[in-house]
Amino acid sequence: MQKITPDLIQRRVNWLPSLPASVLAVSEIASKEQSTVDDMYRVLEKDPALSASVLRLANSSLMLASGTLASDLRTAIQRLGMDAIINLSQGIAVIRNYRVGESLDVVLLWQHSTAVGMTAKAICGYLKLPALAETAFLAGLLHDIGKIALDRCFTKEYMPVVAAVKAGEDPLETERKMLNITHDVVGAQVAFQWKFHESIIDVIRDHHNPKPGDFLPNLIHYSDLLVRTRLPNGPSDQKLVLNLGSDENFKEMIFGATKAIPDIEYLTFRIDDEVDRAIEFVQNAYKD
Repeated sequence: MQKITPDLIQRRVNWLPSLPASVLAVSEIASKEQSTVDDMYRVLEKDPALSASVLRLANSSLMLASGTLASDLRTAIQRLGMDAIINLSQGIAVIRNYRVGESLDVVLLWQHSTAVGMTAKAICGYLKLPALAETAFLAGLLHDIGKIALDRCFTKEYMPVVAAVKAGEDPLETERKMLNITHDVVGAQVAFQWKFHESIIDVIRDHHNPKPGDFLPNLIHYSDLLVRTRLPNGPSDQKLVLNLGSDENFKEMIFGATKAIPDIEYLTFRIDDEVDRAIEFVQNAYKD
């Protein structure tokens, strides 16, 4: 079995299906401070399938927030805001582009990843950090994109890893042992080649071992752990024990952001709602 090197990853990532032109245009809008609702609307209206999915999911969010629906895409953009619509569009498009796996259960992966993004966004709301909420959602959604890349670009090498994880082995340790590389490293390379923002690349690379004080990677790290206690990635997660009340790094993350003691009970009970919403999100994203 050939060794998976950074150079080989860089070459094979180019085998992945390109993101739709509409998503690249959305990313371009996101990079410009002067972009308007009309700019966003003009991009999305050229992609009817993406527009329909965005409107469905936007209305799901609006129902939670205000109990009323948007009758059209332009209204949804105006009411939810550009950042939310940009991230919905990017998230839906990535999921729709990678709906089928070789050996990986892609539906479960997207349910997990979406729940991580929604949990991270909810924690930002709890911490009163609205400026980070949408970035946290997208970072959570993409944090395991390296697994998709390994499944698609190194199918033969990755298949034994998937089998071992299904049998109860730890995913990260199994990747390290069998492949000599892990999905977080591969995912960061994918995000770099897709030209995602540096903050997203950093989260993907560091979400299993975040540096102390680095808020966003720590946020996704803990959101990932919280979701895995409710929506296991495999048998090894069923043994996962998480005690945030005694986790000094977690408390430091929350305290550093808010100067407040975290309400652990509130945060842990909130996860169930986010998992349910994530499953609905993925179901909508899969619809044509």
